[in-house]
Amino acid sequence: MPTSLRRLLSTGLASGLAFAAGLTLAAPAQAQIALKFGHIVDTQHPIHTSGVAMAEHIARCTNNQVKVDIFPGGQLGNEGALNDQIRIGGVDFANTGASFLSRNFAHLAVSSLPYIFRDRSHALAYATSDVMKELAGGWEKATGQHIIGVYYSSAFHVYAQEPFVRPEDMKGKKIRVPDAPSWMVFFRAINAVPTPMALGEVYLGLRQGVIDGANLPLAVGNAIKAHEVSKVISMTFHQMEMGLLLTGAHVKRRLSADQWKCVETGGQLYAKLAQEGNVKAEDELRDQLTKAGAVRFVDVDMAAYQKATASVIDDKIKAGEFPQALVDRIRAVK
Repeated sequence: MPTSLRRLLSTGLASGLAFAAGLTLAAPAQAQIALKFGHIVDTQHPIHTSGVAMAEHIARCTNNQVKVDIFPGGQLGNEGALNDQIRIGGVDFANTGASFLSRNFAHLAVSSLPYIFRDRSHALAYATSDVMKELAGGWEKATGQHIIGVYYSSAFHVYAQEPFVRPEDMKGKKIRVPDAPSWMVFFRAINAVPTPMALGEVYLGLRQGVIDGANLPLAVGNAIKAHEVSKVISMTFHQMEMGLLLTGAHVKRRLSADQWKCVETGGQLYAKLAQEGNVKAEDELRDQLTKAGAVRFVDVDMAAYQKATASVIDDKIKAGEFPQALVDRIRAVK
């Protein structure tokens, strides 16, 4: 073979090998994993701002391999629909309440019973207690889903056109509640008429008189501007809800162990910030709305409300809905 041809073939072969080696060594870029987080409030609420912080944390922690897109204001459905979509993989994260999840794990609703907590400090302590952790674990075993953040959400009060100073003042009144059985317990106990309604319908419901009142925490009421269509907020403190950040088993399956750890720490950050934001709102909104002349706050006869609902917890224990030992442990939390 002529030298020139031999040199040409040798050079070509070397180039081909180098090209092939380059193809072998150049690892394909990993596709970014996009996850969806749905909630029902506006972008000013602590749920949303805490979600933004969580998304930023997960992006940093995973070197942008995982991103979280947030859909506020019920774009992906109300709380019940979001919880259902978690189950089938249509949504990856949802902010929800213990009351909603009690449909699939009844014991979670124990924290939604009227006046089970002495005060906000008691509720705050419960959010990080061993009892709450055990209940979250029970939910995961029952459903395969994961609760990656638990926080004190808010105390609930009643927005209306008239004050409800005593329980009898609310007799026969249609009071909006979220669509979950445990939300109805308090109002049935005082002979009101609990009326399930999506949060997005509450403003019009109050304005048009479809409902006589709405069961809302101050931060959510402020977010939907319920004070614009109410004259009075009766400060009943009848329920102190636990907020939960829920994700599905399908999310964990999609992620590496390190990525999942980033999601878990993101959930812890979310819960911390959401709780701080809700407590701040509770501490400030009454003064802000009062000074603005936006609505009148009424301090109710708390002892009368507590007396009117005192049998609720005992009745549910007798009916076998909650073990006495569970209620005792919650009451003992400090």
